[in-house]
Amino acid sequence: MSKLSDEQKQAALEAGKQGMKDAYEKSKTKTGLKWWERLLWVVLAGAAYAASALLGGCGHSVDVTPKKTVVCKDGSCLVLEPGHISYSQAQPETDVPPVVQSLKK
Repeated sequence: MSKLSDEQKQAALEAGKQGMKDAYEKSKTKTGLKWWERLLWVVLAGAAYAASALLGGCGHSVDVTPKKTVVCKDGSCLVLEPGHISYSQAQPETDVPPVVQSLKK
């Protein structure tokens, strides 16, 4: 990844701040969250918004919605949702079918 310009750094910082503000406002409507869960939610949202500003120009596709954030590149995706993180990886294409062996006892 090439060195970021000052404008790119500032854009990422502003996106992160805005994401944290949005997440904080939304977290107020969620009942039953402990203080650390609310803080974690706000920090993750800010990081996701900042990442979208930084990664958008280097071949990654970034989709940020109120319910989840998806960062993809070359068929592999990282999904951030409230409460969990998941990762999926593209499977290689092959002409050879998988080999299935039965276990005989």
